[in-house]
Amino acid sequence: MKKIIALVTALLMFPQPFRTYAENEEVFSETIGNSTFYYTVNSNRNAVITDCLSYEEKITVPSSLGGYFVTSIGEKAFFGKIMLNSVTLPEGITYIGDNAFSGCLSLESIKIPETVTYLGNGCFTSCPELESVILNNSISSIPDNCFNACTSLKNIDIPDSVTVIGTEAFFGCSDISGIFIPPNVQIIGENALGMHYDIRGNGIEKINNFRIKGLAETAAENYAESNNIECYILMGDVNEDDFVDAVDASFVLAEYAGLSTGQSGTFDRYMKFAGDYDGNGLIDAVDASMILSEYARLQTQ
Repeated sequence: MKKIIALVTALLMFPQPFRTYAENEEVFSETIGNSTFYYTVNSNRNAVITDCLSYEEKITVPSSLGGYFVTSIGEKAFFGKIMLNSVTLPEGITYIGDNAFSGCLSLESIKIPETVTYLGNGCFTSCPELESVILNNSISSIPDNCFNACTSLKNIDIPDSVTVIGTEAFFGCSDISGIFIPPNVQIIGENALGMHYDIRGNGIEKINNFRIKGLAETAAENYAESNNIECYILMGDVNEDDFVDAVDASFVLAEYAGLSTGQSGTFDRYMKFAGDYDGNGLIDAVDASMILSEYARLQTQ
């Protein structure tokens, strides 16, 4: 059912998935494995992928085509690739155009390379199987309709670099309830979070039990209040069970131990924020001690 709804949405939103080019713009092609990539060359002598002929489930976008570095995924370049469930993007890409991966009904996950600075409107609209997205720390905006109708989206971490979440950016994404909105976000567009179409045909409504993690006096709180959505954050509640207790302190100590021995951290952005009880930007034993003290204080009330 999710796929059917997403396909209908894609067809309604993008009734003409044909690419048009300037009259003097030459389109080249190169076949790699079972995929043929079509591209143009921009004024910087870099390749812009404009289309891809492929029925593969897994596609690796090449870092160069015809001797030119690939720096851009053009508008609708992978539109409607319904078999595609995995795509690997190379470092060096800086631009992903409007609706570049819209209607990829089987796409399950995507990692945006660190070099990408621009995401186009609707670039992942109507990808109903998309569960995990890894954004980088170079983008400043999650644009309009970016993940609209990604009904399975569960795992996304908003980077501190993001200052704008566009209109309907996460419209219909009910499974990301509890998403953490960093205080750096200054603008949240209309119906960006926690909203979907009423199945009874009565228009747009709030998603049941949807809530946002965000600080007071931020765009997150303002948006939540405007849409009657719960907005909360409980410092010290690392495991998100709505309590501050010894379990949270244990989580912090375990993370600190791992970081101290050179291991990669396991905390997501919210856990880092909630676990950094003293607000010094570090997860350490001091935070664990302060969380235990808060737990003791709460026990006496």
